[in-house]
Amino acid sequence: MRKILFQNLLFVSCITLLHLLISCSTSGKEKDKNIDIFRTQDMFILTPDDEKILLRGVNISHTAKFSYVPWVGEDEIRFLAERFGLNFVRLTIFWKNIEPERGKYDIQYIEKIRQIIRWCEKHSVYVMLDMHQDLFGFQAHGEGSGIPEWARDNECPPFKNLSPWFVNYLDESISCQFDSFWKNKNSVLSDFIKAWILIVKELGQEKAVIGFDIINEPWPGSYWKDDESRKYWEQNILTEFYNQIIKEIRKYSGKIIFYETHPLSDFGTVVNILKPEGENLAYAPHIYTITGTVGSSGPRWNQEIDLTFSNHYTHAQKYNVPMVIGEYGIGYEHPIAGEISRYFIDKFDENFVGSAIWSFDKAPYYDLAIVDEYLNPLTNFSTVIRPYPEKVKGEILEIDYDKSKLRIKVQGDYIIFSCPQIKPCFGDKIGKIKFELDRNKPVDIEISF
Repeated sequence: MRKILFQNLLFVSCITLLHLLISCSTSGKEKDKNIDIFRTQDMFILTPDDEKILLRGVNISHTAKFSYVPWVGEDEIRFLAERFGLNFVRLTIFWKNIEPERGKYDIQYIEKIRQIIRWCEKHSVYVMLDMHQDLFGFQAHGEGSGIPEWARDNECPPFKNLSPWFVNYLDESISCQFDSFWKNKNSVLSDFIKAWILIVKELGQEKAVIGFDIINEPWPGSYWKDDESRKYWEQNILTEFYNQIIKEIRKYSGKIIFYETHPLSDFGTVVNILKPEGENLAYAPHIYTITGTVGSSGPRWNQEIDLTFSNHYTHAQKYNVPMVIGEYGIGYEHPIAGEISRYFIDKFDENFVGSAIWSFDKAPYYDLAIVDEYLNPLTNFSTVIRPYPEKVKGEILEIDYDKSKLRIKVQGDYIIFSCPQIKPCFGDKIGKIKFELDRNKPVDIEISF
C-alpha cells in the first residue's frame, strides 16, 4: 500500500512539476520582463538605461497598403540609420494580411514583418508597430487598406468610391462600418483584439519593438458631424475601446502602448480624447496642413501647424504623457515643401517630441514619397535630415535650431548626438557622438551642419 501511495504521490508531483515548467516557459515567451523595455516618465520616453530619447524616423510605408509586405530590405534600413541618422520606424502592419480569413492567421506574413524588425535591431532602429487602416479597408483613388473584407458589415450602405479619397469618410457607408465596429457587431472588434494579441505574442518580444500603435486614425462613424458628438465618441466609445484592448495586451507585454484620435484632429479640430487607463502609455497624434496639402503657399499653413500641434501638445501636458507624432508630411512637389518640413521638425525638436514622417516611399510612385529611386532625399525630406540630440542622461533646458545650427543647453551625465552621413556634426563627425556633461551646472553646446 505504501509503495502504491508513494508511486501515486510521485506521479502527481511529476505532473505538477511538468505543469509549472510549461507555465514558466509559456510565461517567458508571452509576457516580457519589465526590464530592458522602453518606458514613459512624465512627458519623456526613456531607454532601458534611463536616457531620455528623441525618436526621429519615418513611416514604412504607404505602398505597403497594396503589397503583401513593405518594399524595404536591410540596405534601406541601414541607409535610414547611417546616411540619414534616423533611429525610429513606424512600421505599418495590416489586419487583412494578419487574418485574411476569419480565424485563420498568416504566420508567413508575420515572419516577414519579423525580418524587417530584426534588420532594424541590427542597425539600432527602434520600431513602433502600427495597425494601419484607412477607409475601413475600402479602396479609393490610391488609398484605403487594413481591414479585411470579412470584417465588413454587409448591412451597411454600399461604398461609393468618392473623390478625393478622404471625402468617403464623410459618407454614410464608411460611418456605418465604423459604427458597427465600435458596437462590436458580429464580434468584429473582439476579433481585432485577438489579432493584436497574436501580434504582441509573436512580435512583441522582439528587442527593437518599443511599443504598439493600436489603430491608425480611428474614425468616429456617425459621431463625426459636430464637436459635441465627436467629444462624446472620444471620451466614451474610443476611450473605452482603448481601455479594453490595453487590458488584454497587458497580459502579455508591458511595452509602450501608443494611442491616437480621429483624423479630423490632424488638421486642427479640438482634441477631447481622455488618457486611457494604465501605465506606460504615449500619445501618437498626426499633424498635416490643409493649406500646404492642397498646394497653396499662403500665410496660413504655419498657423495651421501651430494650432494642430498646440491642440495635441495640450493633451500631452494635461495628462503628463509623452507625445510622438506618428505622421506628418507634405508632397514633394509642393513649391515650398522644404520650408514646411523644416517648420514641422523645428516645432517637434524644440519641444523634444519624437516624430515619423509620412512616408518612406519612392517618387514618382506616391506624391508624399520622401526619396527618389536612388534613395536620395527629396525636398520634403532633406530639411528633416540634420544632427539632433538622440539621447540625454540628464535635463534638457533649451533647444534651438536655425537653418544650419543647433544650440542646446543641458545638464546631467551625458548627451548623445546623432550625426547623419549627409549632414555631419562639427565638420566631419558622423554616427553617434557622445558629450560628457556637468551635473552641477548647465552646459551649452553648439553644432553647425
